[in-house]
Amino acid sequence: MPIDLLMKEAEGMSDDAIMEVIRFMRFIKIENNVRNSSSLKRRTGLAGKYRGQGWMADDFDAPLDDFREYM
Repeated sequence: MPIDLLMKEAEGMSDDAIMEVIRFMRFIKIENNVRNSSSLKRRTGLAGKYRGQGWMADDFDAPLDDFREYM
């Protein structure tokens, strides 16, 4: 049984080391819950959705009149 193996491995370990193992086990449980959550759905089909709908002025890089005195 995995529980028996876990108990056998824990024999002789310090309390701090056992607590570290417990924290790691909790971390694994949380990670598995997040991965298996049905509320997390991968988004697909968004790349390029707005292609061609934006534009940039021809003088985009031209200096602004408001900053002429600083240049």
